[in-house]
Amino acid sequence: MPLYYIDVRSRFGVDEDCDGVELPDLAAARVEVLRIGHRLLERWTEMPPDARSEIIIEVIDERLKKVLRVSLPEIQQGSFVG
Repeated sequence: MPLYYIDVRSRFGVDEDCDGVELPDLAAARVEVLRIGHRLLERWTEMPPDARSEIIIEVIDERLKKVLRVSLPEIQQGSFVG
């Protein structure tokens, strides 16, 4: 199974996924991004909207190529579908 790294970027820095996660394909990585995004939204309800708008979740494949980039507002608004 392919290995994907899922990083979270914000104004505070980067939470870099150094281990990666094995997923069957990019569609499964999209589902994982949605799961992570919703978890972040639940945890960071008190975060100011401008700070929340700067949070980006990136997926990097095993060749270290960025294959997906989604903002937290896209997930919150439902404009990103996994």
